[in-house]
Amino acid sequence: MNNKGQITVEYMLMVAVIIIIMISATNVIQEETEKNTILNAAQIGAQIGVDKNGYAMYYNDTFNNYQENYQRLLYPTDIEVINITLTKSDKNIYLQVNLHTNNDLTTQERYIIGYRVNYYVRKTIAETFNQNITYPYENLETERFKIRNNTVKWV
Repeated sequence: MNNKGQITVEYMLMVAVIIIIMISATNVIQEETEKNTILNAAQIGAQIGVDKNGYAMYYNDTFNNYQENYQRLLYPTDIEVINITLTKSDKNIYLQVNLHTNNDLTTQERYIIGYRVNYYVRKTIAETFNQNITYPYENLETERFKIRNNTVKWV
């Protein structure tokens, strides 16, 4: 039996180290959870954007513009979401959506479809985090991050 109290000091040091590790781990876990939530919302939003293009249903002003300038967009286009990558830089998160289609689309048509997909990515993230941001759902922020979209990349 040790009567010098060293067991108590050792026990207190061990508990202190465990508490410090738990606090550090909690912060990392919360950050990773938030990034996963952002990425999941982005994937859902990208699929919604692709599906909207598949329906080829538009508001009247959009329909009239497409009828005059982009006839190809009035018909459903088979588009596939390849992947969405998330890169973090300081407090900024950048989302990169990669799409693929076998259809012949012009650069402007691809831009329009890509903009629509990015719009739904931002909208879904805003809804996921209960943000009261309206069209075009830019300047998204969470507790830890500012979220930005890169232009859609076609592969």
